[in-house]
Amino acid sequence: MVKGLWFAGGVIFGVFLTCAVCMQRPAYGGTGYYGPPPGPPPGSHPAISQAMNELQHARYVLRAEVANDYRGHKANAIGFIDNALIELQACMSMP
Repeated sequence: MVKGLWFAGGVIFGVFLTCAVCMQRPAYGGTGYYGPPPGPPPGSHPAISQAMNELQHARYVLRAEVANDYRGHKANAIGFIDNALIELQACMSMP
């Protein structure tokens, strides 16, 4: 009988403690959520857009205007540019 009361008392204390924690205000002192933080709108990353344009131009120059393959280094550089463009495109999709 006594063990059952101790268990029930522990459960009730746990419920009250959980409710007390959930009802407290946020630690940062805010009163609620007011939307995303200030900054550029999602998808608007001017520096990333500029970098992508420059990489695309460099890729074009390597493919169209550079005749020598430089023992495979030109192809490697184009591959690295392609990978960088894929990563930058992923960045553009984030807020």
